[in-house]
Amino acid sequence: MTGAGFSRNWGGWLASEAFEYLLGCSGITPVIATELWKAKRSGGGFEGALESLRGLAATHKDLRHETELKSFESMLLDMFNTMNSSYSTAAFEPGRDPGRLGPQPTFVRDFLCRFDKIFTLNQDTLIERHYQTSDLLEGSQGRWFGLQTPGLIEQTNNGQPFASPGLYSPSLPPFKVADRYQSYFKLHGSSNWRTQNGSSLLIMGGNKSANIAASELLSWYEKELRKALCDPGARLMVIGYGFADTHINSHNPNRAVAVCRRGQEIMKPLVRRTRRQMRGRVLGISSLVRCLLEVLA
Repeated sequence: MTGAGFSRNWGGWLASEAFEYLLGCSGITPVIATELWKAKRSGGGFEGALESLRGLAATHKDLRHETELKSFESMLLDMFNTMNSSYSTAAFEPGRDPGRLGPQPTFVRDFLCRFDKIFTLNQDTLIERHYQTSDLLEGSQGRWFGLQTPGLIEQTNNGQPFASPGLYSPSLPPFKVADRYQSYFKLHGSSNWRTQNGSSLLIMGGNKSANIAASELLSWYEKELRKALCDPGARLMVIGYGFADTHINSHNPNRAVAVCRRGQEIMKPLVRRTRRQMRGRVLGISSLVRCLLEVLA
């Protein structure tokens, strides 16, 4: 399972940086700025501001507050578009040299190919831009034909698909996982997903459980997570998730992963072995991936 800390390795933004971006948006209004600062002081971050603006719109039911909410939602989409665009030039595989002849390193691809399924709380498109377009058949030694995010229909414009990473909408149930494709479940939706009425499919703010329940696709994703964690012998690796979402943490069976207080996932045998191999060094991405591959072997 991946969180914001995973994308951070390639320039993805953490919550504090998203907060700064939103404060600097040209479309910010005094009401939005006030709610952002209130949420920051209370520890809710920009998602807390979104929940507050939703509450104001629901309470007042007038054009002014509805406009404030739509303006903030538009700012959030612009934020994701800016971050996603930056991934187009990110060096996904560390150590690659375009000027060097011969095979290039594929540490990250080979590492991710080892997993039966990938669940993420991220809503950016880093994986779609880089991992999905790599040679997963080679990286998985013939196991995976490619990466699939189940239950989606690709949207087109005048019969042509949108530029990478594309634009998608949920299909109608029943949903299913394709054989010989590695499943990629985006539990909180994605910045390039749209509902049938054209609105974004992003789970943010408070009351995430209710918002997930309102989506047939995301509800199915959550069931797939629960099923995967309850599978006998399941092992869960968590990268970059701070355990701040109680609706996710509640799915944790003790045999799959141990969760400590203060949101730290420790998987004791894995972490102890990883630390021994690190020997106190600060590792780059390529070295860390090598170390994790050895642990998983």
